[in-house]
Amino acid sequence: MRRGKRVGAAKFKRIFDSLLTPISNGELRLLTLFLLFNVVGNIPYYIYERFYGTTVRNTVWFLVIALCLSCTLAYVETAIAYALRRFGTIRSVYVVLISVLYNVFILVDYFCLFRFQTCFLHPFFDAVWRTNFSETLQFLQTYLTVGIVVSLCIGLVGFNAIVVLLARIIARIRGVRYFTLLFSVLGLGCWGYMVGWFALYHSSTHVHLCTSPTRFAYFYGKAIYQKRGIRSLRTVCEKIDVAQTFSDRPNVVVVIGESASVYHSQLYGYGLPTTPIVKRLEEQGELIAFDDAVSVADYTFRVMESVYSLDSMCTAFASTPLFPAVYKNCGYRTYSYDNSYYVGMDNTFLSDAELSRLLFDYRNDYGYAHDGDLINTIEVVPHGALYVVHLWGQHYLYESRYPESWKIFDPDQYDKERWNERQRELIAQYDDATRYNDYVLGQIMEKFKGTDCVLIYFSDHGQEVFELRNFNGHGAAAQSSDLRYQIRVPLFIWMSQGYRENHPDVYRRALENRHTRITTDDVSHTILGLGGMRTEWYQPTRDFLQPSYIKTKRRIVLNSIDYDEYVSKR
Repeated sequence: MRRGKRVGAAKFKRIFDSLLTPISNGELRLLTLFLLFNVVGNIPYYIYERFYGTTVRNTVWFLVIALCLSCTLAYVETAIAYALRRFGTIRSVYVVLISVLYNVFILVDYFCLFRFQTCFLHPFFDAVWRTNFSETLQFLQTYLTVGIVVSLCIGLVGFNAIVVLLARIIARIRGVRYFTLLFSVLGLGCWGYMVGWFALYHSSTHVHLCTSPTRFAYFYGKAIYQKRGIRSLRTVCEKIDVAQTFSDRPNVVVVIGESASVYHSQLYGYGLPTTPIVKRLEEQGELIAFDDAVSVADYTFRVMESVYSLDSMCTAFASTPLFPAVYKNCGYRTYSYDNSYYVGMDNTFLSDAELSRLLFDYRNDYGYAHDGDLINTIEVVPHGALYVVHLWGQHYLYESRYPESWKIFDPDQYDKERWNERQRELIAQYDDATRYNDYVLGQIMEKFKGTDCVLIYFSDHGQEVFELRNFNGHGAAAQSSDLRYQIRVPLFIWMSQGYRENHPDVYRRALENRHTRITTDDVSHTILGLGGMRTEWYQPTRDFLQPSYIKTKRRIVLNSIDYDEYVSKR
């Protein structure tokens, strides 16, 4: 038994020594150099998220995780240099290349931080990705003069001299290689956690954003992946065989909200008058509210993919048509009024110019401060049109979602024993945003009241507003003690008098199914059904207004959680 322990200890020592070998002796200075580059490069992201962002809520944990990730990257980079030790020239080129890349990352991040109060995140990457050399040169000329360029060069020389000097000093500290190896292993654990979390829930932990190299690599990989998918989507959306069973060719309006919570909606029993207009329309019988709808995800873009596509759970997103293309191929005029996505804004399917041409006849070119300004631009036609309206809704920052005159709720209305002053202020702002959103929805329905029209509204996801913890927002819902606050969403269908008269069976089925279990993953098929669209891609078993709708289907949210099973266990 003792012999077995000695053998085990000897194996462990060999493994430990082999891990230390790449960062021993001559390579230790290189390790500390790469580590310092990593640490300095992480600072802009921390500053941005700490003061301007939403994900850094615990400084100590963020700094520990960032340090672990930095150690892991520095270790890997040094190990590669160690592997190239027999190829002197190649090794030297490698070290210089890594150092130059870090200088570029650091320079770009700090420039973005001081000039735009952000670091190099995906909006900037998308802009660079889509910009030609001439436009890039004009951008640089706007912000850089000869004097600034000379100052930057001198600054970089000084910065690198200081980093090299510090690396030599730190390398002499006893035990630094053991410290680095320990934190490198912990960093691998962080990466494993991130990969496992994404595989389970298709939700980000933001780990990949904490270091410059992984952030840049992630954005590049994502851009390549989206570009390939968009190319395939263009082909499948260009020509679709479709017929229409409704002779009246009604207008169909799809309104997608942002961060709307059923727990703050008067329509769903909230105690404050946050949605008086839609509540009144429900009482008058014009509007049917569905009380068991859930979103597939806790962040917007994943939901938008699911809602637009006739695919299921985005398993074949790039090879399945998007619902606006079906309407356009049927001869409908298609309009998009979007306060979040515009053509050319980024690399998503909603911003691609060619795909947009296949989906819509009209799109707004820019956004508006408030949704009321956006919907004032909507041009109404009598019939035969599809409108997709994407609102700012109640997305944070809440107080930015409504005009100053729409401050209705007072923080003192809320429980002072349960919430502190800042929390009560944010809750009041959220309720004000909900009240304004109700007004916007009312204005949209008023615009189409005199036409043959059906409107479906739902939110992309829900929102926590301090109900469970000291947290307001959405994202990482699987970590919440009750994911329903982020996953349950309001959903209702409004029908004009003309539509109700022409399609009494649709109205009747809507009333009968208002308590039916719904997932936003199936909404695209209901949108086709509301307009009487029939195509090989349409599945009545996924249209929650059809008799063949599968009411007992499993509703998978966050990629792997059976929502109804989750609720039944609470």
